[in-house]
Amino acid sequence: MDCSEDGGEITQPMLLPFDSSSFFDSNTLELPPFSTKATAEGHEVAEKFCKAYYETIQKKPHLFSQFYLETSVMIWDGNPVLGRDQIQKFIEHLPSLTFSLNAMDTHPASALAVGPRKAYFIKIAGMYRVSGPGCQKQFSQDIIVTAEGDKWRIASDIFRTVN
Repeated sequence: MDCSEDGGEITQPMLLPFDSSSFFDSNTLELPPFSTKATAEGHEVAEKFCKAYYETIQKKPHLFSQFYLETSVMIWDGNPVLGRDQIQKFIEHLPSLTFSLNAMDTHPASALAVGPRKAYFIKIAGMYRVSGPGCQKQFSQDIIVTAEGDKWRIASDIFRTVN
């Protein structure tokens, strides 16, 4: 959705009030607008990342932790899990899951949220089924991926079953 008045790309930076006493010299932080190129790259990153992520959790859960930073945070239906090794242990104790994605959206993450690394917010909605008989359940997932060398890793992952 484009919020600029002329219907084109937003060209002016957004100014936000900010308590900057510990980070900046000014009380106003200037955020550059997101470029069309960054948004397009985000969509490409999200599509490739999500394809690999969901294939791995379904078919190779023993390799699941490769998607996370050492210091990642995951919250799975309200259960907080801290760090790559603990995330791996948590996933290995889940029953076998199958996923189908209904929608995905992504946009660049602000340096306010993630610091100087390139990062993207990915929002996913879909259905999952626990192995064996049972009904499908809706889920939503919010992931922040960030560049670590030439790989994209999850910094934050929030998975919620939608009731």
